[in-house]
Amino acid sequence: MIIGIDCRLINKIQNTGISRYTQFLIDYYIDRYGVENILLISNDEDFRYSNCNIIYTKLKPFNILHFLQFSTFVNNLNLKLLHVPFYSALLVKNSNLRVVVTVHDLMYKFVDDFFGNNKLLNNLKIKYFDFIVTKSLLSADTIISVSETTKNDVHKIFGLESIHVAEDSKIEGKEDFSVMEKFKLKHKSFYFYCGNNRPHKNIDFIVEIFKNNPDLPPLVLAGKGHQENKNVIATGIVSEEELKALYKSAIAFIFPSKYEGFGLPVLESLRLKTFVIASKISAFLEFNSPNIFYFSLDNKDEFLYAVKKALSHNFNIDESFLARFSKDEIYESYDRIINEFIFRK
Repeated sequence: MIIGIDCRLINKIQNTGISRYTQFLIDYYIDRYGVENILLISNDEDFRYSNCNIIYTKLKPFNILHFLQFSTFVNNLNLKLLHVPFYSALLVKNSNLRVVVTVHDLMYKFVDDFFGNNKLLNNLKIKYFDFIVTKSLLSADTIISVSETTKNDVHKIFGLESIHVAEDSKIEGKEDFSVMEKFKLKHKSFYFYCGNNRPHKNIDFIVEIFKNNPDLPPLVLAGKGHQENKNVIATGIVSEEELKALYKSAIAFIFPSKYEGFGLPVLESLRLKTFVIASKISAFLEFNSPNIFYFSLDNKDEFLYAVKKALSHNFNIDESFLARFSKDEIYESYDRIINEFIFRK
């Protein structure tokens, strides 16, 4: 029995949430079925993972011509199960293959101008993605949504049922605290954000507040597309070890998004005993922890109150909260899905 995992969105340099989730899946399937039964599908000929067999393809997930060809490519692999950790899978259902598709979010449907400010091009790209996503979800035997928010969105947009299984994210390796010295930072003396600067991330909102409140500890922004400003430090892309050091050393991780499907940085922060300041959107409100301080979108007073609250509170270690997102808990959820919905069909 060979199980295929689509690894075409793994990005070892930027180490995105999709990358970490895909690696989590690989580890799960290796643990449960043995490395000899795992086949990874990749676009990167330099990609290697834990002695797994790897097949390389030039077919890209969101190139529509490649999407049309990918079903034939997969059908020739003689797989028993294929797990695609994003919403570009197969064009048509294959009766000899069980397919699991994970949906992290449907951001392109809910974020205005997600593909740019040109209304015509934006609408055309939405239709383009609709074709790929609809066909992918209809070809799946089981759809997994990483939050109740995403589960509800999948049902609302596509009329399809999915199973909610939370994500888990743990930053591996030892902290590299040299990043603190590099940017002249001190322990618990700054606020932190890591990610891109796309409009739905709402970064301009928090930058403006820190720029106009120089009495606050500085805001540190890690990732692509950020710029230095008054009371704002931009680090660029950081390594896993540097990221871990920044998480652990920050007063709080700030997550001001207008829309998200889940929120891996919330878990990453709380696992490293750092507060989270988050916008009141449905995906974030699913996290029930005393270590998260919420603010209403675009409400500066509520945001400043949350920022100052993080300065004056002690972190509460909440093992019961973190246990809901533990590896063992998620592994058991996947066991039930694979056994009940896949191999019994």
